[in-house]
Amino acid sequence: MRRLPSLIALRFFEETARHLSFNRAARALCVTQGAVSRQIRLLEESLNVKLFERDHKGIRLTPAGAQLMPCVSEAFDVLERGTRQLAGASGRERLMVCLPPTFATQWLSSRLNALAVELPGVELSLRTQANDACHCAIRFGREPLAQGHSELLMMERHALVGTAALKGQDVETLLERLPALHVLHDEIRLDLWPNWLAAARLPGRLADNGIEFSNLEQAIHAARRGVGLAVVDLNMIADELADGVLVKISEVEVIGPYGYWFDVPSRHVESEHVSALGAWLLAQVAGA
Repeated sequence: MRRLPSLIALRFFEETARHLSFNRAARALCVTQGAVSRQIRLLEESLNVKLFERDHKGIRLTPAGAQLMPCVSEAFDVLERGTRQLAGASGRERLMVCLPPTFATQWLSSRLNALAVELPGVELSLRTQANDACHCAIRFGREPLAQGHSELLMMERHALVGTAALKGQDVETLLERLPALHVLHDEIRLDLWPNWLAAARLPGRLADNGIEFSNLEQAIHAARRGVGLAVVDLNMIADELADGVLVKISEVEVIGPYGYWFDVPSRHVESEHVSALGAWLLAQVAGA
């Protein structure tokens, strides 16, 4: 007979190690954060090793946890391939969704398990490049599309964020001392910093220098590490804020003018699965 730890505990470990966040793992698994913590504790007790280190910056894998993670992932990958083959034979329908990369990783990824529960008969295919074969799309923009169905999911809410150790300090002094973390688009800095500084009535020169990143995820990661300060859409860092690894340094927020839209081509407007996805997205945004 096989002597294995609880498969539930191993599944919870994999999800926690993937996100390096109890909060994100809980949301992905559709359970409470306490349930995740209990399963991790039970697994550590059964193996008699510590799998995670915890401090004010969050959690990270111990050497034992790093050694276990690829083994667990490989085992679950094998199980997933086997069950997918059976699911394919039973005629599950594939739903192709186009969406921005940052939205996919920062907002949707921790909710995918909940979405799978909502759409049990659907195989999702997520694409970060526009594709005519997509049944629907989540689009970053200012206006609804002229054709088909287009519904606003959320507006951007930009705020200045940094590590918890910086909270409560004078904002202008911090901006004089720490680099501004900029995001580029087509090699040009986005106007996140100028817009925020204008709303905060602070001099624009405070963001003249700094560090440039090719995408928002890199800037978020650098802010988490305490490299500098970032102006970020709060919708995209809900998990980091909940975990306390990032905090708002100022209460000043800049709303819009861009947002995320749910677009459906006319040919797919009547699709039951597309409609169910749209309703689920709106419910998730409303409950955030």
